[in-house]
Amino acid sequence: MENHYCFRCKIVVPMLDEVEWEKIEPLLVGQLKNIKSYRAKHNVGLREATDMAFKPATDKYFELTGFKEENYAAIYHHRRSLFGSKCEECGHLYRTNKASFCASCGSTKNANT
Repeated sequence: MENHYCFRCKIVVPMLDEVEWEKIEPLLVGQLKNIKSYRAKHNVGLREATDMAFKPATDKYFELTGFKEENYAAIYHHRRSLFGSKCEECGHLYRTNKASFCASCGSTKNANT
């Protein structure tokens, strides 16, 4: 795990490496069935059922990183392999592996090609 600036969240957050991602991904995918069954069993709204279905994922993210992420959807993009290398000018990550410039500072010094 490495801490990097997330351009979507606009803060520095822990980015999961692939070993950590393998522990989180099963807790994120296929939750529709769990949401439906939780709603039926507890007679609650969609928001509460969704939060409960993804609680294991947010709990695991906290366990792995020490960062309390309340928004389960943000965990999907806190995966290091989705980003490119570090910009030599500002240190932020390129937004993709194919980025031609740094979206944070505009530098093309070590842009991925």
